[in-house]
Amino acid sequence: MPFFYLTGDDKISSVYTVWQALNRQAPIINNIVFDGRTAVIHLTQNFSPCLFPAIVKLQVPAITTLYFRETERDSGLLKIYRQEDSWTLEGLIQSVPLVSFWYNHILRVIMGKIVTATGDLLDAALRHAHRMTMRGREIQLRSRDLAIENMEKLDEYRASLHENYLEGIRDWRETYIDEEDDREQDVGDFRYQPIKESRNDTLYYD
Repeated sequence: MPFFYLTGDDKISSVYTVWQALNRQAPIINNIVFDGRTAVIHLTQNFSPCLFPAIVKLQVPAITTLYFRETERDSGLLKIYRQEDSWTLEGLIQSVPLVSFWYNHILRVIMGKIVTATGDLLDAALRHAHRMTMRGREIQLRSRDLAIENMEKLDEYRASLHENYLEGIRDWRETYIDEEDDREQDVGDFRYQPIKESRNDTLYYD
């Protein structure tokens, strides 16, 4: 997001007048990219106001974007009609000596340790979750195998119980038929003897 932007020749000229008052030295141009309509300039501003001693100097990285358009149609002459200056927060912090030392040696170190510790915790949590997932799958597979084994044993028990039931029915029928045959045989062998009359007129069976 640009720090500021200007439109118009007069305003752009006024900005350069202010830069000349704030900078004893010209900005250091690091890179320029121009596509025929837009120029992106990476530079370092050397802030050293004339009101302060020369030792007071701040170097702030900045990005200046210049937009061009033709002065007249098909003339081939370009002029700047808009300017944008972008400064990063890190660049502003790095430009102040004490603040930059605190930022580089304290804040960034602490943030690095916090991020590293957070990464370690997340990694440990992900590994633990992965182990728990694998353990859950293993338990699920073992439960399924155990259920299948129990179903097979139950089927075998049912088959054995049915077979024992049929065998008991067959034994009972065979025993019942044998008893009926013995009973019929006993009834067939039973015969009444002729009645004999005794001398004392007592009837009895042989």
